[in-house]
Amino acid sequence: MTIRASQEGADSRPGLVKAGRDIERSSFRIIDEEMGDHSFPEDQWQVARRVIHTTGDFDFARSIRFCSDAIGSGIEAIRSGAPIFADTRMIRAGLAPWRLEWFGNAVICPSESHESREMAEACGLTRTLAAFRACAGRLSGSIVAVGNAPTALLEVIRLCREEGVRPALVVGVPVGFVQAEESKAALVEVRRQPSIAVLGRKGGSSVAVAVLHALLELAYSRK
Repeated sequence: MTIRASQEGADSRPGLVKAGRDIERSSFRIIDEEMGDHSFPEDQWQVARRVIHTTGDFDFARSIRFCSDAIGSGIEAIRSGAPIFADTRMIRAGLAPWRLEWFGNAVICPSESHESREMAEACGLTRTLAAFRACAGRLSGSIVAVGNAPTALLEVIRLCREEGVRPALVVGVPVGFVQAEESKAALVEVRRQPSIAVLGRKGGSSVAVAVLHALLELAYSRK
C-alpha cells in the first residue's frame, strides 16, 4: 500500500531536515521551560511533549493517559514492523514516510476496503465501525490509532472485551462532542490493554500522529 507523503516527509532533504530538527528542539526546550516540574516518566513525557508541540495546548499534559505499559508495548510493536491501523486517511497522510521506513511499518485504513463499505450499508453501521469489525482478525499485535471516529474506538474496545482481540497498543484520541469523551474513558478501563488516550473532548488525527511520531522516535533511539 502506498503511504502518502506528509509535508514533513516531503521536505526530507538533509538541509531541510536539519533546519526542521533545530526548530523542533527549540520548541521542545520552550515547552520544557514552560511546563516546569511534572510527574511524567521520561518516555511518557516524550509523547506528551510532542502532543503539546503539535497542538500548542498544555491542557494535554493533564488529560493524556498511559495504560498497561503503553510505551513499552508500542515500541516493541513498532520495532517488530507491526502495521498501524488508522481510522482516517489524515493519520496516514500525517505520518512521515521516512520515520515509517525505519522499521517498515505499513499504515492501513480499513474503511477504504469494499468489505467494510458493504458491511456498513448492510448493517446500518458507520463505515469506520464496520471497518474495524471486518478486520478484527488482523488487529492483535498491531497498533490501532483512532483520531476521529468514536464509534471505531468503541468497536475496538468491544473486540478487546468480548472477542479477545489484543492490539499491541490502542491510541484512542477521537475529537468531538458525541461519544468521543465516553469512548476514551471506556478505553482506559479495559484491563491489561496497552493504550494511550486523551480524556475529554479534545483530540483528533493530528494528536494521533503526534503520539505515533513520538513512539517511532523512541523506537529508533533504541536501535
